[in-house]
Amino acid sequence: MKGLRYSIRLKLTLATLVPLMAAIVLCWLIGTSIITTRFFSQAQQGVETDLSAAHEMLQGELARLGDSIRLTSRSPELSAALISGPAAPALQVVLRNERLSFLTLVDRFGFVRYRAANPGSSGDSRRDDKLVADALKGAAVSGIALLAPERAARENPLLPGQMRISILPTPHSQPYTRQIEERGMFLVAAAPVPGPDGEVAGVVYGGLLLNSDRRLVDRISRVVFRRGDSVAKDAGNTTIFLDDVRIATTVPDNSGQPAVGSLMSAEVHAAVSRGERWTGSAFVLNERHFSAYEPLRDYRGAVIGALYAGMPERPYRELRWQMNLIFSTVLFFVTLVGIGLSAWLGSSLARPIKALEEGVRRIAASEALPDIPAQGSDEIASLAGEFNVMKRRLAEREEENLSLNRTLEQKVIERTAQLEERNSQLLGTQKELAEAERLAGIGLLASGVAHEINNPLAIIRGNAELLELYTGEGSGGEEVETILRQSGRIERIVQNLLTFSRSGIKQSRLFSVVALLDGILDQVGHQIDLGRCTIARNYRHRVLFMEGDEEQLRQVFTNLVVNALQAMDGQGLLTIDATADTETEYLTVTVADTGQGIPAEHLKDIFTPFFTTKPTGTGLGLSVSYGIVENHGGTISVASTPGSGSLFTVTLPLSSPPPLQ
Repeated sequence: MKGLRYSIRLKLTLATLVPLMAAIVLCWLIGTSIITTRFFSQAQQGVETDLSAAHEMLQGELARLGDSIRLTSRSPELSAALISGPAAPALQVVLRNERLSFLTLVDRFGFVRYRAANPGSSGDSRRDDKLVADALKGAAVSGIALLAPERAARENPLLPGQMRISILPTPHSQPYTRQIEERGMFLVAAAPVPGPDGEVAGVVYGGLLLNSDRRLVDRISRVVFRRGDSVAKDAGNTTIFLDDVRIATTVPDNSGQPAVGSLMSAEVHAAVSRGERWTGSAFVLNERHFSAYEPLRDYRGAVIGALYAGMPERPYRELRWQMNLIFSTVLFFVTLVGIGLSAWLGSSLARPIKALEEGVRRIAASEALPDIPAQGSDEIASLAGEFNVMKRRLAEREEENLSLNRTLEQKVIERTAQLEERNSQLLGTQKELAEAERLAGIGLLASGVAHEINNPLAIIRGNAELLELYTGEGSGGEEVETILRQSGRIERIVQNLLTFSRSGIKQSRLFSVVALLDGILDQVGHQIDLGRCTIARNYRHRVLFMEGDEEQLRQVFTNLVVNALQAMDGQGLLTIDATADTETEYLTVTVADTGQGIPAEHLKDIFTPFFTTKPTGTGLGLSVSYGIVENHGGTISVASTPGSGSLFTVTLPLSSPPPLQ
């Protein structure tokens, strides 16, 4: 019996002590987790706020540069210099006072008149620069630009050397093949120079190099992180990246100097290069920092780098270690007290255990999970009551789980519907890709067939022409004429095949769309009998230029005009409409006829190679036109009502897109 009493006491002691220790450990873990999580979360939120402030200061610097350039553009000396006279004095003063990397004046045609940082370089065109082009339209603009060494050397011969940054091997960064970063990141601004008549007489633009320039990042760090020293191990830091290379930073290396040339971690670069903002813990050089990265975009909107604000995690981790040390010391002393207390409580609780055991035995003989009768008001009775409460809560939790399962099923149905929609979109994309591959194969086949037919066709036509010379009237002349006529038809088919296969090759230049259309309409009477057809020309702009292959587009519009005249069969109204949208920079030309129209079942095949409804057609005219328009970055569409005529709409960019590969 004595051994039995000690056994119960031991069990009760353990039953009391283990929950106590578990509760303390749990409180330790939860408390440490909550406190450190709160500290880490507040630190991360602070870094994100600091990044927003750094962004505003960067924008403020850009606005200050824009204001300086705008005030410079209003100088009467610049307006006079664009007419006659030197611009050196005014621009040299601004270049020195504003500490700019370059300052340049161009005329209204985009040609450089004077470079303050490189007076010997002028006369080249800057009209291809979007910043200058927008300023020539009358707007004062600013942004960030990425310049190659050759481009920067034109503005200032000293810039290539100032831009060069040696790339340092950095842990956790992506592999880097180059050892030197030669490109430069600039804050740039441009403003129009008004002439005496109020019109734009030219543009003045300038830039400030950010490579290895600590002035901006030091100022941001002093304001945002309120620190005096420009480089400190445990203080907050600011960095400007070009791609993933630090070009201006307050992050120190092992020697305490700014880590210019070190690289961004690979996981951050992957997100930033996609144009995404990155916040969280990230490796900076050789340790983790609370970090926030924001992509930097150039004036055209392309991601060229990032702005960073952050601080080391090391001080916060040291604080967490100190908290763990304090909690472990408290746990040790509380455990000692708990052992003595639990031994006393075990001895006190051993006596009523027998009564509780009897009650549980009676409950075991009744229905499943009945309420345990709680007699008296001591701890055992409270334990029985808590057991009953737990049973009811378990039943409630089971009902909650059933409800959650039903909700989960509904979400699965919704996700399945979304997946089916994505699959449908994927099938559509695959269909378009297959159609593109089919057209490419047809073009390759057409090129081969055309070249193979040309040689025997030339022999046939040459012999037929010789035969025509030696054949008199009534002795086979009619057959010879038939051979020549059909040979000519084959030549046209071969020419269309070659045009179809080479539609991706174009010679772009600037030409007048109005002159092109007028030339086609003036000459079309030599190709087809106009009869009683009337031609209406609706040009919204008499002076309308675009960049593209004039001869290819002449073929497109000639084909549309001839098809329209053939569809009207000698009588009707042919309407040519041409207009340009200066905002979207697109040209729209419509060719409308009052013929019989196109049957609805033929509309889907109208641009398919070799599809034709005419007995003498080759079926390549519209497919060649479609390829030419698409190669120019435009679209061609058709709308037709049977019996009322057809409307072909061609939309083309005013500037030429890059050629198809």
